Parts: sequence; structure tokens; C-alpha cells
Amino acid sequence: MKNVNRVVGRDGVERLYFRKAGFPSIPLTSPRPETGQEAGSALAQEVARILGAATAKPAPSTLRAALRAYELESADFKTLAESTKKSYRGLMKELDEDLGDLHLSAFKPAYLLELRNEWAKRGHRVPSLLLGVMRNALLPHIIAGKHFEGGAPFAMIPGVRRPHDMGEPHVIWPEAVVHLVIEAAVRQGKIGLARGVAIGRYAGARRGDIVKLTKAARVTGRFTWRSGKRNVLVNMPEDPQLKAVLDGTPKAPDSLVLAYNLSGVAYTESGFHQELVKIVAELFKAEKIDSPDYTAHGLRHTFGVEGALAGWTDAVGMAMMGHSSPASFATYRRQADRIRMSDGAAAMVLKLRERTSNEDLQNICKTGVVKQAKARRRTLTK
Repeated sequence: MKNVNRVVGRDGVERLYFRKAGFPSIPLTSPRPETGQEAGSALAQEVARILGAATAKPAPSTLRAALRAYELESADFKTLAESTKKSYRGLMKELDEDLGDLHLSAFKPAYLLELRNEWAKRGHRVPSLLLGVMRNALLPHIIAGKHFEGGAPFAMIPGVRRPHDMGEPHVIWPEAVVHLVIEAAVRQGKIGLARGVAIGRYAGARRGDIVKLTKAARVTGRFTWRSGKRNVLVNMPEDPQLKAVLDGTPKAPDSLVLAYNLSGVAYTESGFHQELVKIVAELFKAEKIDSPDYTAHGLRHTFGVEGALAGWTDAVGMAMMGHSSPASFATYRRQADRIRMSDGAAAMVLKLRERTSNEDLQNICKTGVVKQAKARRRTLTK
């Protein structure tokens, strides 16, 4: 069918995509009709709606035109991971619907500040995401200076601080919880899930990487892969704990991936997440763990915070976590600094208590000796 591309994934599921030169690839939700019944089908109508929405050329020098050029022409957008592209398209759709008709000259610092304050009502990260995508789309115009004679307007807009009463974004996995979840997965025959948990905890892999890693990731005592987010090479010695789990669990004979589902094929990201959430909920309900909020990304977060506590620099953390910039490791270092300061503060209090307790004991002893001496003197003078 014209403008429809059929793709069969590793899981055997057929997926349909809208494909046309000069247009982004868009997942289709309608089922594929029988041969000869394409005309007038739900799929044909969905394709027509996409074409109809895309035919109207946006007015020049509007945000809509800048967003469209960013998606179709920018090298920065084309090199993003597919998961990031999907996220960005959702943000661009919102910007297009709300602000697409506005001329670029409208986006002065004062107006951007108003937008930031309004978006902040939905959460402290929303302004950063929307303003970030808008800045990327407007960058060519900012450099040209045609509509932004005053310089870069986004540099004048500070980010929204994280609320002081907000907890950490990802719960740290205690080692006991890691082992309980792995053991529960093995008992239920979900060997690939147990392996995936170990990979997330002891290699810091993202969920999207966990489900794609093949046996080739293990080479001569090292664990290596390319991070799917930015296609950054990660190459580290294989952690002994990870090795113990991978060597101690049976391998699916027909599966090339390390983390596989009950059918012996690769998990999807959502499938891995759902299985992990299910086991965590069961253990929490049975009162074997303290929280139902342990997540796949929390495994990676635990790996990063552990490294920061061990003394990793930002550059080392970048290499170990598969980041493209050392600045990305700051999140883990910030939480590690809090833990380190809390541990240090607690140790200082214990030392103070021990010291003051010894001093009190010495004073009590000295007081007792003085009293005994006075009593002896009184006895001798009688």
C-alpha cells in the first residue's frame, strides 16, 4: 500500500509505518487490510489524514516553520536516538498547537519568561523540556540574528529549581532488594528478567540497552556495548556480581540476547518494565521489600550513585554510564554527595557521643574517689 511500510520485529509482531520522502516516519495504528480492500480502509483513511495535515506549508518566519525545519532538515535531530525523537515530536506537537502561528519576533525574553512560569505549573522539568526543543528549532534564526537582534533570548531565562520537598527521582536499590528480585525472577522461570536486573544494577545499562544486549557483549572478561541514547561506546571489566548471575543462570539455546522473555525472544522495553514492576509489587505485598517504587532506571541510578560514592570523577562517570558529556554525571554526584555528607555527619555524632560518654565516666570516677577520700579522713579524725 502506498506510503505504508510494513516491519516485522524480532518478536514476530507486525508494525506499520507511514513513509514518504521529506516526511518523518510515523507509526500507524490501523490494521493492515486484506489485499484488494485497501481503498476506503481504516488504514487508508489514517494515511490520508497524515497527508492532509502535512500538505499545508507553514507561513515563513513562524515557530511552526522553524519546528518543521528542525525535524526534517537539522542534523542534530537526525542523529538523536529514536526514543528521543519520539519524545521531541510530542513536545513539538504541543508547541505547534499552542504557539505555531506566532512570528519569531514574538519570542522575546519577557514572553519566554511568561511561558516558563506558566509551564512550571505542570512540573519543574516541563519548562526545561519545552524551552529546550524551542531553542533547538530557533537556533539557526538566533545565529542569523534576523529576528533576534538582542542576542540569544534563552540564555536570559533561568531554569526552574527542583522543589525542595520533592524526593529523589529514582529510588536507590539496596543490595538485599536486588538479590530478592533476582531470586524471585529465577523461581518464576523468568531467567531473562533476572539477567536484565543484574545488567542494569552492575553495568548501569539503560532499559532500552538491556533488552538489546547480545552474548557478544561479554568478551574476554569485559562487558561492552553501544549506548542506544547517543550511540556511545561503553567498555568496562565485567563486574563479578554480574558474571555470577549470567554464569549461574541457564542460557536460552535459541536466543542471542542476554535478557529474554518466557518465549526465549528479546523483551520489548515495555515488556521488561511490566515484568519487573509485577515482581517488585508481589515482593512488596508480601512485605519482603520496603517499597513498590524500585524501577529499571533506578538500577542504573544505583550504579551511578555507587560510582560517585567510590570517587568517580565526571569524566570517569561519563565513560562508565555511556554519557556524551561529563556534565550528565552531576545528577549522580549530587545524590552521592548528600549520602556521603550524611554518613560523615552521623560518624561525627557517634564520635562525639563516645567522647562525651568517656568524659562523663571519668568525671564520675573522679567524683567517687574524692568522696571516698573525704570519708576516710572523717573516719581517721574521730
